This record gives sequence, C-alpha cells and structure tokens, in this order.
Amino acid sequence: MIGDIMGTQATVSALPKCDMCSATAEYDGRTSLGCWANMCDTHYKVFGVGLGTGKGQKLILVKA
Repeated sequence: MIGDIMGTQATVSALPKCDMCSATAEYDGRTSLGCWANMCDTHYKVFGVGLGTGKGQKLILVKA
C-alpha cells in the first residue's frame, strides 16, 4: 500500500480528466477560486492550494 501522509495522497483505479482542460488529472483538490476540482499538473500549479486534509490529494494510479 502507498503511504498517505496527512491525507496528501489518494489511490485510484483510473485517473480522471482535468476539470479545466480535459488532460489527465494528477490532483483532486480545492482551488484558489474556492471550488474543488480534478486538476492536471499545470492547473494545479496555478489554482491548487496545497496538499493535505481540507486542501487536496495527489492521485496515485493503482492497477488491480
């Protein structure tokens, strides 16, 4: 199992699309705009507010 430090990671069986551009999302988190979104690395760097409980998680792909 992949470690989770203070809620910074979440394991998923498939990566979703970025809610802003439809690229593959690597993060699920709160944005600086206040809403939550699945975000690609580019949009996370612009709009993400950090990782951890109440902020967001890095999505880790785990194949079954």
